[in-house]
Amino acid sequence: MISIPPDVLAIALRIVLVGGGIYLAFCVLLWALQERLIFHPQPLTYPPFHPAADSVEIHNAGEILRGWIVNERSGGPLVVYFGGNAEEVSGNIPRWANFPATAVLMNYRGFGQSTGTPSQRNLVDDARAIVHWVRQRHPDRPLVLFGMSLGSGVAALAAADTSPDALVIISPYRSVEHIARSRFPIFPIRWLLRHPFDAESVAATMPRTLAFASPSDLVIPFSESTAMVEALGERVEFHQYDLAHNAFLEHAPLWGEVRDFLSPYTTPQRRHDDRRQPDRSGTVP
Repeated sequence: MISIPPDVLAIALRIVLVGGGIYLAFCVLLWALQERLIFHPQPLTYPPFHPAADSVEIHNAGEILRGWIVNERSGGPLVVYFGGNAEEVSGNIPRWANFPATAVLMNYRGFGQSTGTPSQRNLVDDARAIVHWVRQRHPDRPLVLFGMSLGSGVAALAAADTSPDALVIISPYRSVEHIARSRFPIFPIRWLLRHPFDAESVAATMPRTLAFASPSDLVIPFSESTAMVEALGERVEFHQYDLAHNAFLEHAPLWGEVRDFLSPYTTPQRRHDDRRQPDRSGTVP
């Protein structure tokens, strides 16, 4: 029988206790600081001005969501855009101003000039409220939800309850839990995570979908995006680009693919009516 000296046992026990304490401390930090890891609210530095954009407010659950509706008189579909976890959405106004659709860009709670605090529950509940507001404003228009990065999960979860005509997602993911587990494999992420954004759980209910991902994306792993695409099945049209995470919306071919994907929702009559609408100066273009 091997005999272990008492002092060696004491040292080993001390190591186990210290290691266990450090491990538990990291678990507590991950639980307590996860909002700072997931959400990065950005302020609105300079209020934007663009002739195609009108500022709007939506009141929901005691908070005020502030953003813009772009090209409201467009003949294309209604597109509700949900941004990334560190995105103040006004920078997208010029892109949507030149696109044949009406785009609604609302900042998440705590982002830009929107009030409140972001969380999965708040963001998804606000997304439903935005869709309800849009449909009341334009009840006869096709509706598309468009999500970028974190917003792809927001769009998917909102789509499950609001039944849009189509979905566009950039850098999609199955869940924040899957991403966190790949980065913190030794921690019990499932038990620590309060904001899982489990998009995979509603994949079977998704409408016709257009998805984009990149193997060079260092924020959302390409394997995670392709796993979500596989979960969507035959309803998804998938395009792969070799782009950095924040470069998708600057990539002209992507907008061409989006335009083609959304073309069924722009009727000839709407295109005709749109050409006849006067511009803001009162003249017909």
